[in-house]
Amino acid sequence: MSLKVETEKLVPGKVEILLPTFSPDGRMISYIRLTDPDALNELRDLGCLSVVDAVTGEEKLDIKGDLVALNYRERGRGYLDLLPVWSPDSRYVFFHYDDPAWESIGPRWSLYRADLSTGQVIRMPFPIEEYRINTIGVSPSGQLIALNSRQRWKPYEKRFLWKTTRRLILADQLVISGIAGENPFNVIEWPRERHRHQEELGDFHWSPVEDLLAYIIRFRESRYKEESFIYLLDPAGRQVRELFRTPEHIDHFSWTPDGKSIYFHTRDPRSQKSSRRYSLYRIHPHSGQHDKMADHQEFFYPMTPSRGNLVLLETHLEGGGRGVSLMDATTGEIQTVVKTGYNLYPVWAPTGESFVYLRTKPDAKPFWTWPAEPVLQFVAGGPPVKLAPVDSSSRLTNCRPAYSPDGRTVLFVAKDESEDAQARHPGLWISRILEDAGA
Repeated sequence: MSLKVETEKLVPGKVEILLPTFSPDGRMISYIRLTDPDALNELRDLGCLSVVDAVTGEEKLDIKGDLVALNYRERGRGYLDLLPVWSPDSRYVFFHYDDPAWESIGPRWSLYRADLSTGQVIRMPFPIEEYRINTIGVSPSGQLIALNSRQRWKPYEKRFLWKTTRRLILADQLVISGIAGENPFNVIEWPRERHRHQEELGDFHWSPVEDLLAYIIRFRESRYKEESFIYLLDPAGRQVRELFRTPEHIDHFSWTPDGKSIYFHTRDPRSQKSSRRYSLYRIHPHSGQHDKMADHQEFFYPMTPSRGNLVLLETHLEGGGRGVSLMDATTGEIQTVVKTGYNLYPVWAPTGESFVYLRTKPDAKPFWTWPAEPVLQFVAGGPPVKLAPVDSSSRLTNCRPAYSPDGRTVLFVAKDESEDAQARHPGLWISRILEDAGA
């Protein structure tokens, strides 16, 4: 038997649609309908949240108003994403609501939680004066949430020659609380000897099998001088353990499905050659042992699927452009699969049988406006499958695809250029991977 792909439009593009996501049980789909692109602050857009049945399309939840839809222009990775997040049991969805007085006091938003079983929507007990919640992570048990907050003032010392300037700046904080926001506590306390450094909280992710949180902290002293750390937190005893430190830059990591390993890359800020810039590591959180898989090569952003032993890597191609590679986690052997073009944001299927990436063409405009099209690639081989219809395209900022939990369905956003309408907006499309018995 061979595989074939069928694509059809799920939601027409009457208004611009963003960021489709399946619930963890695969029964529901959430997406954002854009209502007000923010021209003054180009870090976010305002829209409405919709949740529909994945089979019938019946509306389960409709949140209207000035919802803070996303902060996707920061490359779509890391702690700055303002995205709706599902709980592991598919009962709750967390999202951000904009404060209506943001024009006078600056952009601020609150965290809300919708209960899909009862339809109840509540505001989480995080005062807007104390917390500016960005990314949310729900633990695998569904009992804890991790929050990145920017609402924390920290002493900062700026030194230039003989002059020292002291002031308060807004800095990152990592907050752990119960699923309803109860009993919050701050994880990070910046030491006094670091007050002269610019510090950042990088990626943070829960272990897929237990309530352990790994997170990245960076301290930058100058453009070419910084230090990055990976820590492991046990919220039960509030114990923090240092796993890794390096003078190079770390901004992304990925847990293996069994929770026994973490893959990440470091970037040497002093290297001007993309082929000699990145090093790949694997670390075992429980033992603290780490292995260097590749030393100063062109591979970066390692991602692991829910099943299988292959690791997905983005790659700088020799002739220019961006490709996609696969690394065997057992042998460390790396094979480049996508060798031409400029391809971004590969996403694993949960089964590890395929992945989707976005093929785009860079131009002089900002990268989030580049037209992009989703392409499906099977790990077993074969030519790439273009998911979108021939006459469809969308901006890179809202085209990120999403797999269903069984790996047989892909959601993506695309604009149908064949529609006869003056205002053509990107709509929601669905691709189903089917077994072709007659092939």
